[in-house]
Amino acid sequence: MEASPAKVIQYFNGEKQNLIPLFQRPYTWTQTNWQTLWDDLLVQYDMGDSGTHFMGAIVSVPARSTPVGVSKYLIIDGQQRLTTISILLCTLRDVLDNNSASRIQEVYLTNRFREPEDTLKFVPTQVDRDAYRLIALDREVPPKDKNVQISSAYHFFKKKLINSIDLNGDSVEPAKVLTVLEQCLQVVMINLSDDDDPYLIFESLNFKGEPLTQADLVRNYLLMRFQHSISAGGEQERVYLKYWVPMEETLKSNLTEFLRHYTMKDGDNIKKGGIYAAIKTKLKDMDSAETVELEVQSMRRFGGFYEKILFSEKEE
Repeated sequence: MEASPAKVIQYFNGEKQNLIPLFQRPYTWTQTNWQTLWDDLLVQYDMGDSGTHFMGAIVSVPARSTPVGVSKYLIIDGQQRLTTISILLCTLRDVLDNNSASRIQEVYLTNRFREPEDTLKFVPTQVDRDAYRLIALDREVPPKDKNVQISSAYHFFKKKLINSIDLNGDSVEPAKVLTVLEQCLQVVMINLSDDDDPYLIFESLNFKGEPLTQADLVRNYLLMRFQHSISAGGEQERVYLKYWVPMEETLKSNLTEFLRHYTMKDGDNIKKGGIYAAIKTKLKDMDSAETVELEVQSMRRFGGFYEKILFSEKEE
């Protein structure tokens, strides 16, 4: 493990790609978080580019990929901050002059002359990916009903860049905001080695953030038993889309309670807070991805039964 101070813009500089793994939850920051970041930016804005603002630690691990293409890193901790900074960069691109816009696009948002899957320098988790690509590549904002948080964050920062005033009562200059972002926002960059287990790191770090549900923990553990989804159609993504997403879509808020009943179907008495531990115990001795997939397939099958118990109109 290596740790060093760095400017947050370094995550967007150079030929690389930072990916949010599937076991991370979707983008969840709200206006309160965006306003806090904006206020911190304005403090540095009024101080000039001489000060620094510390944003916390960002934890990444190299992703196993082929020798060709750009270097890829999985972001284990720091998803919300990096997603927000990337959206802010998109917003700055869209309000600045053409030369500045081109520099942001070519230096911070995309890897030029690369294959489509290597183009973006930052790739959100699966459910946010299409909305982010619209903003970062097509310069279109998705409708709010398609992705509330990604599009709302874009609109929030665009309004701030156009309408805000600084502490002296003058209009905020977007070019100066970009300079502050580039020069003043700092993090501790923590790089894990190939031998470190990214899920175990993620699991231990998440005790300080918004608590994960038992269903979140189960999903995360299951997905980490499969190879990382570096590109579309990978093993992890296939299992996620084929088995887990249908359960989330049909059971919704009942998913955690279903998982409790699923763990009890063989006779064990499982409390609400013990679902993840019970499933982890069941899966930890399964030594192949194929065996784990059979278990997830069984989970999906029983989820169908549970759906018909909840919603009897779906029973034939």
